[in-house]
Amino acid sequence: MKLFFYIAIVSLLSLYIISDEIFATTDELDQNEINVKQANNHFVKGEYKEAIKIYEQILDANPENKKIMNMKGIALSNLDYDSKSLKEFFKVLQQNPNDITALIGMGLGFGNLGEYNESSIYFNKALEQDPENNVIKNYKKIIDEINLKYRYTSTEKPEFRENLKNENPPQWFKHIVKWWTSEKINDNEFLTILEYMLEKDHIQVPKNMTFDNLKELKMLSWIRSNLDLWSQNNISDDEFYKNINWLEQNKFIKIKNNIKTNEELEYENFWFNTYLLDIKNNISKEKRYITYPNPSQDVIKKFLRDYTKWNYEQQVLLPSTEFPDPTYEVIDGIYHITYKIYLNEQPSGLPLDHKLTVNDSFQFWEEQELKTDNQDAKIKFEITKQKADASVWITWVVRDMGQGVLGHAHLGKGVVEVALGDYGCDGSFQLYDIKSVKTIMTHELGHSIGLPHTNDRTNIMYPSYTPSYAYCLVQ
Repeated sequence: MKLFFYIAIVSLLSLYIISDEIFATTDELDQNEINVKQANNHFVKGEYKEAIKIYEQILDANPENKKIMNMKGIALSNLDYDSKSLKEFFKVLQQNPNDITALIGMGLGFGNLGEYNESSIYFNKALEQDPENNVIKNYKKIIDEINLKYRYTSTEKPEFRENLKNENPPQWFKHIVKWWTSEKINDNEFLTILEYMLEKDHIQVPKNMTFDNLKELKMLSWIRSNLDLWSQNNISDDEFYKNINWLEQNKFIKIKNNIKTNEELEYENFWFNTYLLDIKNNISKEKRYITYPNPSQDVIKKFLRDYTKWNYEQQVLLPSTEFPDPTYEVIDGIYHITYKIYLNEQPSGLPLDHKLTVNDSFQFWEEQELKTDNQDAKIKFEITKQKADASVWITWVVRDMGQGVLGHAHLGKGVVEVALGDYGCDGSFQLYDIKSVKTIMTHELGHSIGLPHTNDRTNIMYPSYTPSYAYCLVQ
C-alpha cells in the first residue's frame, strides 16, 4: 500500500530565512545616513577594514555616536584586533556603563586576551542588564568552563585614582533630609537639591536597590517618613537608595546623565590603555594558552577537516528512491509507521549539543495526530548505525546551501540537512542557538515524513524562518 507520507518522485524541499533589515533606510538619506549604510553593507559582507574606514569618518563628525563605536568595535574584534576593539567598547561604556553590546564586547575581548576573570565580570554585568539574553548566557557558560579548566594569574589592574567623593551618601546630606522632613524646605526645593546631588555624583545610587513591594508606596509622604528615619540613622543606606530609585522611577526627580570632563575621560582612557599594555606584557612573558570564547570559527575549521566525515553533499543529489521505505503495521485501525534514522556525527567539541535537539524533534512528530489514506497514523523514529537500513539520513551543514537556505530534505525519505549557522550576523560565520537549530531540524524532519510546506505562518511547515545566533554581537 502506498502511504501518504512519502512520494515516489524525487523532491527536495528547503527552509528559507527571513532576514529582518539590520539597518533602517529611508527614501531620502542625508550624507551621514548614506555613509552608515555603506559601512554596514561592507560590515555584513565581512569587509571589516572598509567598514572601519567609513565608521571613523562618521565618528570624526560625531565622536559620541555609541552605535557606530559599537559597530567599529565589533569589526575590530572580528579582525582579531582585540585591544583596539576593547578601547572602542570602553569609550561606549564611558558614556553609558550599561550598554549591552559594549559589555558583551568587553567580555569577549578580555576572553580573547586570556583574561577570563575580567571577561566574566563584564558578562555578569551584561546579564544584570538583560538576564534572558541567550548570547550573554552562551558566552558566560564558555568563560566559566575555561576558568575552571585553566589556572592562570590575572593581570593586576593599575591603581585608579578615584575621582569620587569620600562618603556615599555624605553624612551632611542627612541635615538636608531633616530640613525637608521637618518642612523647613518644601518638596520642590528638596527634589531640586537631590537632582543636583545625583547629577554631580555627590550621591551614587546602585540601580539594583529597589523595593520588593511597590504597592506599599503610594505617595511622597511615605518617602518623607522613610528618609526621616534614615536621617536619624534608624534605617540603612541601602533603604535610602531604594527610596531615591523610587523617586526617579516615579518621575519625582529627573536625573541628567552625569557628564564627565575631558580631563576625567582622558585619565580613564590612559588608565585603561595602561591596563591593556600590562596584559599584553603578561601574555608575552607567560606564553599563555588562550581558548577563545567564541567557538563559531572552530566549527568552520572542524568542518573543513572532517568534510567527508559528516557532510553529505553528494548524497543530497541522490534520488529518494535510493533509500528504503519506512515500515508500518496497522494496529486497531491506526497506522504505526517506523522510520529508521541514521544520525551523522556533529563536529567534535561543538559547544551546543544538537543530539538532544534531534530527540526533541522526534518527540514533536511522534506526538502529532497524523493521517494516511484517511486513516489515523502515528510516527516512530529509531536510530540505526547502519546507513543501508536508514530511511532518513540526518546531517549537519556549514557550507552555503543557497541564499538564505537553512536546510534541505527529500520529501518522504532520504537526506535531511540542517544548517548550524551562517554568515548573516556580521559577515563572519556564527552558530545558531539551540532553539533555532531545533526549529530547522523539526521542519526538515517534517518533509522527510512526507509533509509539504503550508501557508500557515504558525505551522512548523511554513517555509520561512528567522533564526537567532548563539554568539552574535550585533544587537
